[in-house]
Amino acid sequence: MAAGGHHAVDDAAITDPGGCKLETWWTAASGGDRLLHAGGGCRVGVVELNAAAEHTRADGANENITGLQMKWATEVVPGFSAGLSLVASWQAHAQPRHQTDTLVTLFTWAVRDDLALHLNLGRDFNHANADQNRGGISAEWRAQPNWSIVAERYLDSGTHFLRGGVRWAVAKGWSLDLSRAQHLHGPADSNWTVGATWQFERP
Repeated sequence: MAAGGHHAVDDAAITDPGGCKLETWWTAASGGDRLLHAGGGCRVGVVELNAAAEHTRADGANENITGLQMKWATEVVPGFSAGLSLVASWQAHAQPRHQTDTLVTLFTWAVRDDLALHLNLGRDFNHANADQNRGGISAEWRAQPNWSIVAERYLDSGTHFLRGGVRWAVAKGWSLDLSRAQHLHGPADSNWTVGATWQFERP
């Protein structure tokens, strides 16, 4: 999550000790851009380590981006957690190849067993362009035992979005996501995303 996955607003939670996850998603923007993401990670000590690769097609050109994330989170008081996420990304055939470092503070308030609120505050430190703020707020409501609804308002890559989505827990450890991100202000287009996540224990 739990938020996370393809959602822009992440939760202040990491996988359980011994736990791992694999996730993928495909995004289609109204302007014709496409993105395919594949990644995974595991709990290592007190942090979660993740690696991912993305293939994008924008303005008729293809780009390949890889990223590494270290995420830490802890429960501050019952029902309220805080954390940090640090992501470094590289782009093939670009100068410089090391494109961006992103630092985000994460907060989650479990209002009820079926409702959680998330807040992110962070910044992209871009090596080839100007730095940019990022962040947002989201609400996640478990409407049924296997169905959740997510709504978020966020800033990403200089664009303000409003997103609504649903998550279906297909089976233990497996979930599917579908969401619509509506462009409010900025250069990026509105988009649809469909994704899948598998969480499991290391053998």
